[in-house]
Amino acid sequence: MEKENVTRIGVSLPPRLLDRFDLIIRDMGYANRSEAIRDAIRDYILKNELKDEKGERIGVISIIYDHDVRGVNDVLIDLQHRYYRIIQSTTHLHLNEHNCMELIIVRGSAMKIKNIKDRLTSIRGVKHSDLLLATLKGY
Repeated sequence: MEKENVTRIGVSLPPRLLDRFDLIIRDMGYANRSEAIRDAIRDYILKNELKDEKGERIGVISIIYDHDVRGVNDVLIDLQHRYYRIIQSTTHLHLNEHNCMELIIVRGSAMKIKNIKDRLTSIRGVKHSDLLLATLKGY
């Protein structure tokens, strides 16, 4: 197998972020930062390409939010009802006295799913959101 050419790049990171990254890659057994960064970039590209492809997708949108923020629960429920054709199911978890996690099972076009995720992310009180998509091709 022919060795692939590589390009050296520089990245500026806050020390705390780099320390956290180093701990994670050490625990995962990476020999060096370059290998871990290459894998992280590949994963980032794959996740974004999967969002852009045509065809039906199935996935999970996860959000963490502060349920004490006025109106956040009503907005979440309204949004879920507005997209009832795409949102298949939800699971609600109480993380602590103030924070909740919602897992939202979705099925539909990648563009519509991404739109729902973006709307959820923009709701006041939502602290974190993530999207995991899979293709239905071949199943």
